[in-house]
Amino acid sequence: MRRNVTLLLFYTSVMMTTNFMYQVIFNLFLRDLGVPNSAIGNITSAALWGSALLGLAISVAADLVGRKKMLVLAAVIVPLCGIAMAFTTNFFALWALSFLKGGFRVVGHTVILAAMASFTRTGERARMFGLNAGLMMGSGVLGNFLGGLSGDLFGLQATLVISMIMHLGCLIPAFAIDAPETRAKIRDLFDFSGLNSDQKKILTYFLSSTLAIGFGAGLFIHFGNLIFRDLFALSATLIGIILSISQLGTAVGSTLSHVFGRRFGPLRFVLMMQVMVVPLMVSMAFVREPVTFTALYSLRFVFMNITNPILSSVTFSYLPSNKLSTISGINGLLNNVARAIAAMMFGYVVGAETQGYTSIFLISASFYAIGAVIAFLIFKEFENKETTKSLY
Repeated sequence: MRRNVTLLLFYTSVMMTTNFMYQVIFNLFLRDLGVPNSAIGNITSAALWGSALLGLAISVAADLVGRKKMLVLAAVIVPLCGIAMAFTTNFFALWALSFLKGGFRVVGHTVILAAMASFTRTGERARMFGLNAGLMMGSGVLGNFLGGLSGDLFGLQATLVISMIMHLGCLIPAFAIDAPETRAKIRDLFDFSGLNSDQKKILTYFLSSTLAIGFGAGLFIHFGNLIFRDLFALSATLIGIILSISQLGTAVGSTLSHVFGRRFGPLRFVLMMQVMVVPLMVSMAFVREPVTFTALYSLRFVFMNITNPILSSVTFSYLPSNKLSTISGINGLLNNVARAIAAMMFGYVVGAETQGYTSIFLISASFYAIGAVIAFLIFKEFENKETTKSLY
């Protein structure tokens, strides 16, 4: 079991490092080609629609035919699409490739979490989920830095290709994982009638939180490179460093999330962090001094993301293990649909004027506030239950 968890963590590391290398410069690459914000928003939205619709199908397939097969397939499809996107300027081709790449990219989140839940015992699950989330963010630190630096040194297009060639390294752990083959029936995967009251309630709260926070994040989080370029005219290297700072704080926080959960109470800590995000978002709407804005941006990123492994580990511990890939896929569907719709709004709300960022951040703050209310309901209902206590 420990070997399989280590291989899953290796897959996560390679996947996230190379994807962040790609993402930190891809929008800048499109901008240099003269692509307007509205089109960039739609191409980004296509990846999110792919993560939502195709990602759900792939997550279900993982429970039907085996998680290992899906991890291998994703390790090939993602880099092929990414390289093709670096050599076309046709909008419809970019949209289709982005959709396909986004669909298989999500496997690294949904299938890996489900596999990790099946490979870990209750007492160690929170720590492993936190370690996986910390590794994802830590890989983002490296990926953002390497992507920004390589973009300035070797050119944006060359860096896109290099990052996707490196992504093929995911094949090493994918082939080595000793994951049991599953043969579930599709009608059983979507049959939730057997869930008890607590299971239905926490699943409803979990998915509702995903929708609210996903929409709030989707309005701006995928355009951090454009935000810093538009507001402060920064180079690709500086943008990569700034985004790496946010990832570094989150990596440390996520790795230690089980410690914070034990110290403050897991769901109380989730509530505290999500409440604190709201004033940070409001402040970002009006602050235009680069150092202060960077601090606010980084703190929001850290506070929001270090709660993910806690909430996921608690929720997954209440739910049936044979449905976890499917449930994770449904959660990904809602998250990415919300983000896709929000991403489509980005270019139209911001427009060609930087004043539009004030509106973006204020709208986002209102959805984070809804997420904080849901976090309160989860805390009130589940903080003191035995299943939650057994994790921490």
